[in-house]
Amino acid sequence: MRRRWATLLALCAVLAPAGFAQESVPDRSRRSPLLTRAASEAVEGALRWLAAHQNEDGSWNANVGFKINDGYRQQPRRQYGGLPHLGVTSLAGMAFMSGGHLPGRGPYGDVLHKALDFVLKSVKKNGYVTRNGTRMYSHAFSVLFLAEAYGMTSNRKLREKLERAVEFTYKSQNEQGGWRYAPLARDSDMSITVCQVVALREARNVGIRVPKKVIDAALKYVMESAVFHGTDSGGFLYQHDEVPFNRNSFALTAAGLTTMYQAGLYTNRQVQNFCREHGIDPARAPRINDCLDYLRNTYAETVRNYPNHYFYFYGNYYAMQAWYTRGGREWRAWYRKVRDDLLDMAREQRTEDGQTHVYWGSRYVGRAFSTAVSAIILQVPQHYLPIFQR
Repeated sequence: MRRRWATLLALCAVLAPAGFAQESVPDRSRRSPLLTRAASEAVEGALRWLAAHQNEDGSWNANVGFKINDGYRQQPRRQYGGLPHLGVTSLAGMAFMSGGHLPGRGPYGDVLHKALDFVLKSVKKNGYVTRNGTRMYSHAFSVLFLAEAYGMTSNRKLREKLERAVEFTYKSQNEQGGWRYAPLARDSDMSITVCQVVALREARNVGIRVPKKVIDAALKYVMESAVFHGTDSGGFLYQHDEVPFNRNSFALTAAGLTTMYQAGLYTNRQVQNFCREHGIDPARAPRINDCLDYLRNTYAETVRNYPNHYFYFYGNYYAMQAWYTRGGREWRAWYRKVRDDLLDMAREQRTEDGQTHVYWGSRYVGRAFSTAVSAIILQVPQHYLPIFQR
């Protein structure tokens, strides 16, 4: 896989003119057997749907807001048709890059170029990436998108804004070691924290400075959120403080396990050693097999209770990363199960020119969000995105 990625980057370096222009060279002949013909056709239909629904400024519309328990509060309310959404635009851009498409050339080169330009124009002078009231979720997805794009293009203009956005991320980390919806909020939560960790990890991988103490503090927050006994052992809490409606869930556990893997902790011994070194009782350390069992045991309930809900798509976005890192038969079995469920949920739309567009329904946030995330998940076996390089 490393050789494959190096070959792709080498081709980009040879073929790329100035600016963002890069050759789009997805190799369909080397498609993973996990990505069946039906799944591949669904992905192609999803990319066509996304391309057809992109705004002229490079963005995609979605409902800007934040979750309230199982619901969602739009800000401002009554956004008919949604607003250009920074986080969803970044996820949509990564959906195309997950198939090997790059900014500048090829069938989706212009789509990616415009999306990247929209995100770059949303980086403020202080490094906060925000537009139309989006907050730290969207900031993190934007940093990740910029880091992935920089790893593919090595564009200096992009690097300068990426460095500014990364610095804003770690300087807005609070005393708990985590992040919340707003920068420098006093409290933290698991789901927003893992978004920042994944983005910072990828930024560091492409050569952007990220202080180690930032990752350690975030990981300590995650460890302190683990449920280590009882029937929910292996789960992770939304917040480790005593707060109303605190809970553990499939999505939160996927986020917690992904954070540990992203930080390089792959065994129980490594997890316990980290806890010991950072003042946490090793007996309270999460056990990786318990976390994986928790995901197995709560997946069916998540499908049943949250079909077309952002919980399902967000949770599987991280669960797929965790299982991919796990590898082996367990990863392949998990991918097949989620792949088949996504195909069952997919909706088709025939256009006047005879093409098939594919999208996924989504309560609250919008179809562009669920379609982008589904396309990313289905394309994980292709290994194009650096976050899916073992």
